[in-house]
Amino acid sequence: MRDLGVYFGTFAPCHVGHFEQIVRAKRENTRAVVIVSGYDGDRGDLAGMSLVNRTKSMRELLKDDDNVTVMKLDETDIPKYPAGWQPWLELLEAHIIEGAGEFNSVTFYVGEDEYIEPLNTYFTAQWPDRDIVITRVDRRITGISGTSIRENPIYNWDYVTRPFRRFFVQNVLIIGTASTGKTTLTRDLARRYSTSYSLEYSREYQTERQVKDDELDIKDLQAIGIGQYEVNRKHIHSPGTRKVFFADTDVMTTKLYSKIYLSDEDYQKIAPVFDFYISQQTWALILLLPPTTTYVDDGFRDMSQADADSRNKMHQMFLDELEQHGLMERTVVLQGDSFQEKYEEAHRLVDELLAEGKDN
Repeated sequence: MRDLGVYFGTFAPCHVGHFEQIVRAKRENTRAVVIVSGYDGDRGDLAGMSLVNRTKSMRELLKDDDNVTVMKLDETDIPKYPAGWQPWLELLEAHIIEGAGEFNSVTFYVGEDEYIEPLNTYFTAQWPDRDIVITRVDRRITGISGTSIRENPIYNWDYVTRPFRRFFVQNVLIIGTASTGKTTLTRDLARRYSTSYSLEYSREYQTERQVKDDELDIKDLQAIGIGQYEVNRKHIHSPGTRKVFFADTDVMTTKLYSKIYLSDEDYQKIAPVFDFYISQQTWALILLLPPTTTYVDDGFRDMSQADADSRNKMHQMFLDELEQHGLMERTVVLQGDSFQEKYEEAHRLVDELLAEGKDN
């Protein structure tokens, strides 16, 4: 048992091969330091995994290991590899000292031969009184690489450690006017793909507070919009989410209802808040259910002309809002005459989204 194990990498994402080496570092040493390294615009950042978010995910992965410290090494302001060896090694040394404190022996676990000589030369000179060992590990232990995962994350899903899976979840939004069957469609699709889904937060909010539609004020609608965003985000990050997540409505829907229920003055106040949250959402596919002439969830009885006109107007508002946010390219208006036809069309679109990575 040695004092300190050091394992570093970009971890874009952290896969089970990485995790095996982290386990080794923390078992062969009294404590370990895991260093997440990278810079703005690195290969992880380009794939939607910023250095900060990778570090957060690594801390989440190792949060119950008291003898493991996760550090973030930001290379943004130093020359890129291979020109920046000296400043990178200096940063590495500072992070090890900060994360580990006192130690007499240290083992570096590296996956590439080109790291061995620079690490050995630098740290032998810097720490002449410490016992330094450089251990070459086999990164092919699982036959997988970060590059393979980034190129086909759904196919390689089981190799990605759980906190990093959120970067690859395919998020599907299902929206539409009232009584189009979107809640039923959301549930059926989630069950079909054995994954999680969210429902309309407004129903929960209004039931809990006993607020009717015509009583909603600006504070209520702000709480509903942000609450819907948080509900969706919670499910995307949930262990129960597997490859794809289905959301029954989003912040955009709350924004449209705000336009209906609020005065123009209040709507102008709240719209920028909703626009910010809409910009933070990432949808791989948006399924828009068109208005129907019957109540799908209420006995299939005919609507009045006024109700039909209102829902057609709301449908157009959805289209306009999607256009405003540049989301039409990801949007499909389901065309089936029956609910079964709409379900089959949605099923086919999700299959295409998951491509060869689907497993059921």
